[in-house]
Amino acid sequence: MFNWISNIWIALIALFAAAWVINQASDKLGDVLHVLGLKLNIPNSVRGATFDAIASSFPEFSTAMVAVIVYKEFADVGVPTIAGSGIFNVLLIPMLSIFAYQGTDKLKADRSGVYRDMIFYTISILTLVATTYTGKFSPVAGMLLICIYIGYIVTLYFQTKRYRENLTLGEQIGATAELQKELEDEGEDEDFIDMPYSKIFGVIAITIALLWVSCDAIVKSALVISGTLNIPTMLVSVIILAACTSIPDTLLSVKSAKMGDADGAVSNAVGSNIFDICICLGIPMLIAGKEIPVNFGDNIIIFAFLLLSMFTTASLLLKKDGVSKKNAPIMAVVYGLFILYVLGVSIGLIPLNLLG
Repeated sequence: MFNWISNIWIALIALFAAAWVINQASDKLGDVLHVLGLKLNIPNSVRGATFDAIASSFPEFSTAMVAVIVYKEFADVGVPTIAGSGIFNVLLIPMLSIFAYQGTDKLKADRSGVYRDMIFYTISILTLVATTYTGKFSPVAGMLLICIYIGYIVTLYFQTKRYRENLTLGEQIGATAELQKELEDEGEDEDFIDMPYSKIFGVIAITIALLWVSCDAIVKSALVISGTLNIPTMLVSVIILAACTSIPDTLLSVKSAKMGDADGAVSNAVGSNIFDICICLGIPMLIAGKEIPVNFGDNIIIFAFLLLSMFTTASLLLKKDGVSKKNAPIMAVVYGLFILYVLGVSIGLIPLNLLG
């Protein structure tokens, strides 16, 4: 479809144009799923980890699917994009959300939600590491990752059920008022507020189609940039593609934080990563229908940064007295170290495969 993206200048223009479309489509997808979540009376932390996370993570899913189906570059494009996006999401998105939070008190996330998401995220990362260590991605590994996400959804289901059972009539009325106020604050009209379910799913289908085409364009652009500059495709994916696909996550979480929804902002950042690893990687592995070779040595440092980023953010969010804006730069420092590592590999100062 995008064979006309043949040189680096066209690739750069296509990259920025596709990133803009991804942002617009993801924003609309996030809006309709946000409405759906509020209509179903789903609590903030659960909604952030499911509806918001799926909306903002669909670019990563499309990228991984395009990589395996269209370009046969799953190991060098799909996995690094998801890993790079994960590091970006867990470090920079909470940091920006903290700066965007307008409350006078320290930002306090739901500790039980943080523990829940971090536990499932750690299990997802370790499963991916173990799978990569075998030297191949297989349909069985894909099914295992999908099962982890199913377990995550089941956990969220029971949390939502308990939340609804404890919801009083007054709180239900308050939730409806919250829906009206949030959408009005975002400039949505009454028709959007009262949007029927059929229209919601129609908008979802259109935005998903736009995201798929745009992700096809950015993958092709990344391959052209990689070939022109003689940079490993994996490094282009882990920085450029990861940043392009993480824009929706960033904007959605910052928007939640500005509205005072700290739980939603943090849960979206971590919940989207669980979706990324388990679904955005699991389904392509399953659909491939065969084993896909992967080099563990090429990915070991990236996986180490995935774990380091998770522990850094978790340690800050779990502080009893909350997180202040003074704590946020710590996340930026860790992400800066990751960028330095990628630059070091790009210019040959650091070997890509530390295991030889």
